[in-house]
Amino acid sequence: METLLTVDNLSVSFSTGDTMQQVTSNVSFDVKKGETIGIVGESGSGKSVTARSIMQLLAPNAHIHPESSIAFMDKELLTLTEKGMRDIRGNDIGMIFQDPMTSLNPTMTIGDQITETLRYHEKLSKKKAEIRAKEIMEQVGITKVEERYSQYAHEFSGGMRQRMMIALALACNPALLIADEPTTALDVTIQAQILNLLKDIQKKFGTSIIVITHDFGVVANMCDRVIVMKEGQVVESGETQTVFEHPKKDYTKMLLDAIPNLHKEKSGSHKTKLAEIRSGQRRKLLEVSRLNKFFSLGKKETLKAVNDISFSIYEGETLGLVGESGSGKSTTGRTLLRLHEPTSGETIYEGFDLNNLSLGEMKTMRKHIQMIFQDPYASLNPRMKIIDIIGEAIDVHRLAKNKKERTERILELLDLVGLDKSFAQRYPHEFSGGQRQRIGIARALAVDPEFIVLDEPLSALDASIQIQIVDLLEELQTKFNLTYLFIAHDLAMVKQISDRVAVMYNGQIVELADAQELFDNPIHPYTRKLLSAIPVPDPQYEATHESIEQLDDEGFDLEKSRFIEISPHHWVAKEV
Repeated sequence: METLLTVDNLSVSFSTGDTMQQVTSNVSFDVKKGETIGIVGESGSGKSVTARSIMQLLAPNAHIHPESSIAFMDKELLTLTEKGMRDIRGNDIGMIFQDPMTSLNPTMTIGDQITETLRYHEKLSKKKAEIRAKEIMEQVGITKVEERYSQYAHEFSGGMRQRMMIALALACNPALLIADEPTTALDVTIQAQILNLLKDIQKKFGTSIIVITHDFGVVANMCDRVIVMKEGQVVESGETQTVFEHPKKDYTKMLLDAIPNLHKEKSGSHKTKLAEIRSGQRRKLLEVSRLNKFFSLGKKETLKAVNDISFSIYEGETLGLVGESGSGKSTTGRTLLRLHEPTSGETIYEGFDLNNLSLGEMKTMRKHIQMIFQDPYASLNPRMKIIDIIGEAIDVHRLAKNKKERTERILELLDLVGLDKSFAQRYPHEFSGGQRQRIGIARALAVDPEFIVLDEPLSALDASIQIQIVDLLEELQTKFNLTYLFIAHDLAMVKQISDRVAVMYNGQIVELADAQELFDNPIHPYTRKLLSAIPVPDPQYEATHESIEQLDDEGFDLEKSRFIEISPHHWVAKEV
């Protein structure tokens, strides 16, 4: 196969003030015509810098070392002028960025953005560019093209915006497509659609693709070869199947071990817990009955974010709550804790209906029920030191007699979540994402709660950090008999941590069962759709696995459904 791109000895440094920091070191690989290469690694491994170097889209303070070479179609890209690179960008090499909202122009219609590229590179007339733009929009699966053509980026959903990014990247039929974390912010079903779309494009046009990702499931699904990066260097590379089955380096093994796999059996401790729930040895800690949370959208329109849901959570268990963006899962968690005031329904905790408590009583209750948020950076006050962030709850609930006792408790909490005691005097910006999430957990534990709502606590973290946080949460649960409501869209991770799982769709729970049972025997079409969409970190499985086609939302009518027990402890919304 003919080589399209050769990256040789790529070393890049960034200057800040008087210091220079090297971020990639002697990175070498090539891409053949029509193949897909995966570049994987954790945050900070240098994978995105490598991609941006190919496109010459690095920040002004970046310095590419003189021994580096990037040859594309026998042209040395590093010696080209900005004008020369502009002719290649978009025309010969297309790029799909991680966050489409920051890459699409908010002041231009989607149609104008595509036609601008076509007119610049292909020199088409306005009319021809418009016809071609609409064809491309159809190719990437955008419906109602006539209407969508004149809309703006903010009028599109996340998945639709990502399709637009792909349409823009494909406008001039480039020979090479670089996809930088193209599915990170997307729901699993949208992710599956985007990956299938990229595969179809490759088949149709013979495009070469570089996929940059931290998700080995995506690599198994998409890539012929894989390059593993760590701290700016290539530590391993080879055919995808070989690297998965016989990883040579400990770092690759660690990354592969960190991936939650849907095909792994649950451990015995979960079975014991479920047996105790069944036999009545564990009491109901929380009972939710016909809970509603509606939002007024004006003009007599109402959004039923949480629509008549009922479920229980038992002492010491983890109930997983899964669903896509907009399914109502985070609103459920917030409504339980009255961070959103419920529209109606009961939330009975330890015999009290939380929805009837005064604000003062609710404040006292918050000692028992806590929340850990999705984005630890946004939920930690940037102006406060860690000692005061964790200490705030101790002060509010008067849990320390004096300053010495307060400090001792905070240092004990930091130790408990695996952080150094010296961190107490630092500020949030001085920590990594995983460390910030540990601080969030320490803050929640400061008041000795019994029940914790975890709202997407892992979504911003690398797989290896996710596994550390899951291990920590399980360890703390055993130690303090904590009860969790674990909200997430990552079903593989939810299966790993949860005893039982509830699946949410359009504000309602459509299926609820023991975790293993739900994954072995999904009944509701929406649950099956979610499960079929997850890329499994196994190239052989991905090559033979048939994905269920996109489910038609009219496939079931929630209004006519009743939640019934179809087998012991397995509940499903069925049309009656």
